[in-house]
Amino acid sequence: MPQLSLLKLAPQRLLNSVVAALLLLTAPALSQGSPSPAPQAVLAVDGSTTAAQFAAQLPLTVTFHDRMGTAVFAQLPTSLAPDSTDPMNEYRAGDVAYVTSDQSIVVFLTDGSAVPDHGLILLGHLTRGLDDLADCRQDCPVELS
Repeated sequence: MPQLSLLKLAPQRLLNSVVAALLLLTAPALSQGSPSPAPQAVLAVDGSTTAAQFAAQLPLTVTFHDRMGTAVFAQLPTSLAPDSTDPMNEYRAGDVAYVTSDQSIVVFLTDGSAVPDHGLILLGHLTRGLDDLADCRQDCPVELS
């Protein structure tokens, strides 16, 4: 009978050893080490005065939030003084605009029109990083440069 109990314990011990080995291998990934760097998005800045004010803040890491799959928004740490630039009426995927009513920026993920009346000022267009933003749903830090 002792042999029978050893046979029952052997698979459990093997399983315990495998689990322990996996925990040791994944422990560094599970630890609270330094966070991975935020994805980067590169912006070609427009020629307006408002865009120049924004460019002076770059590089800047902001946290984006999705707005129904058509755009992502992020609050800016400081407001921009809007210039007399004509407000946007249409947008393309990758356009970056300043939302004058709430001190934030918007990156459009699709092409479209019917921009709200409260005023958007074109700041520029993303040349890199749009794919990372398209996958954003909530609290997505991105470094803009």
